Amino acid sequence: MSEFLVTLLRISYLALLWVFILLITNVIRTDIYGHRVPRNGGAVESGRRDRGRKARRREPAPLPTGVQVISGSRAGTYIPLANTVTVGRGNDCTLPIDDDYASTHHAEFSPGIDGAWFVEDLASTNGTHVNGERIEHPTRLSVGDEVRIGRTIMTVTGGR
Repeated sequence: MSEFLVTLLRISYLALLWVFILLITNVIRTDIYGHRVPRNGGAVESGRRDRGRKARRREPAPLPTGVQVISGSRAGTYIPLANTVTVGRGNDCTLPIDDDYASTHHAEFSPGIDGAWFVEDLASTNGTHVNGERIEHPTRLSVGDEVRIGRTIMTVTGGR
């Protein structure tokens, strides 16, 4: 083989190796940080569609007023949402639950603005789930949402 062909093969091999390394780096970055999701979620398209129509008045959604435990050791317990509510195995929690899969201070229900309520996982081992999805950040609650902490399941109740 000629010297030129050997040099060309070496350069091609190095280029292929770098492409492979960049692909692996991209996969690792995606696993760590996740995919970017657009914020508007198609709101621009729906706005164009409804441009000629009159705006319909929506009835305001009912505000959360309490949490009802529907399964677990405290089934049937109702906690009104008036102040911050902590849930966990600790005796100092607003809603102490006897659940081996719950942390001492597992989650916190806290008020937001305009009567909104949020649930936040307090760095628990097994996580807090809202409607079957594990939450990482404070999550806004709506009436009827299901919150699972360990084996304890609660539903958000409300009214006007």
